[in-house]
Amino acid sequence: MPAPRRTLLVGALATSLVAAAVGLAPQAATAATPAATSSDQGWLRVGHLSPDTKGVDVELSSLAGGKTVFELDDVTYGQVSPYQELPVGTYVLSMRAADAPDSTPVISTDVTVDKGDASTVVAYGKNSQLKTTAFTDDLQQPGDGKAKLRLVQAATTAKSVDVSTSEGTAVAEDAAFGTATKYATVGAGKWTLDVSGSGQRGTAKVDLAGNTVSTLFVLDDSKGDLTVVPVTDAAATASTPSGGVQTGGGGAAADPVEQATHELIATLRSLFR
Repeated sequence: MPAPRRTLLVGALATSLVAAAVGLAPQAATAATPAATSSDQGWLRVGHLSPDTKGVDVELSSLAGGKTVFELDDVTYGQVSPYQELPVGTYVLSMRAADAPDSTPVISTDVTVDKGDASTVVAYGKNSQLKTTAFTDDLQQPGDGKAKLRLVQAATTAKSVDVSTSEGTAVAEDAAFGTATKYATVGAGKWTLDVSGSGQRGTAKVDLAGNTVSTLFVLDDSKGDLTVVPVTDAAATASTPSGGVQTGGGGAAADPVEQATHELIATLRSLFR
């Protein structure tokens, strides 16, 4: 097992939340992408999606023996770590108040790494009702001119959300709090998406590069409305990012945006209900 690794995340969402308002359009974010997985290994990353939980230090240790595998310093709301390649097995994930190594964890849970699989483990919800869940990530890339994406609904101000294009055509309906939609393969390109739920609204401009896999995180903004933060899970690039969440956009669509729009609407309406 590798020696403990301490990683400092770079928060793409921090700037977005300071300036957040209805109609906010955050830039796309890119998380480190796994390379080919070796034998008896899997991939794991961690996200902080609790809006009123202050910065935490994250520690992942082996269930048997308690050896620390990696640590993350001062993780704040909206940050998602890079993937870590780990031996298969069960681990204990603990989150403590930042710079308080001896404090009682705000949350602690067991997580399992399976051979060849990638997972995203998130802490979400208000601090008084903090929960964790693990989403299985499908990093199989869709091919040139296509993009694959899903939506994770983690906004505490809405029990469920609807997502539509700026023209008002429904994309996702009644995506429940704490859940992830199915993946959909769509045409690559630029999109303006509107999100609404429980009287709250927000918007985001996303640029989905060809042959990529992305997760759209629906979160609370600083004014109690909704925002969408896209994170690239896998990309067909010569070298993958090595930091945490980094700002950046995708490439242009291979097909006209109008054609891709029709494909996005048709595919997502069938899969995101």
